[in-house]
Amino acid sequence: MALRGDDFIGVRLGADGELGLLKGEAKSRANLAAAAIAEARAALSRDGGRPTATSLLFVADRLMEVEGHGTQLGRTIRNEVANRAVPAARIDHAIFTLSGNAAPRALEVDLQAAGADRGQTVVHLRIEDHQNFIRVTYEGALAIGIG
Repeated sequence: MALRGDDFIGVRLGADGELGLLKGEAKSRANLAAAAIAEARAALSRDGGRPTATSLLFVADRLMEVEGHGTQLGRTIRNEVANRAVPAARIDHAIFTLSGNAAPRALEVDLQAAGADRGQTVVHLRIEDHQNFIRVTYEGALAIGIG
């Protein structure tokens, strides 16, 4: 489900009870190039590098639907939205790319240029027949809704 501004979110609750977040962006292109990587990095930098309140509240609401540990974690995330208490050092960034070509050098350059104030992860998955893979995936998703 689209998170309205963030492609994916990760949540970690440390042993000390401190909340850690992962803000992620995903890009899929038949031929991945520097422009798409720059788009992903720009999206990660929005909102001071923080996940959007809308995305975090969506995750918090889903967690609060689960009794037990999920409820407390959901409340902790809601408190983060209200207070913006998680420092940049506990908000990691990730870029996930999927393409028909090998990872471009621009991914490595982007990672090296990314700020050292937070953890950074880059994952690239090459699918040789990218366009066919995307078509089959979407057709499969549509078929789920029909049945």
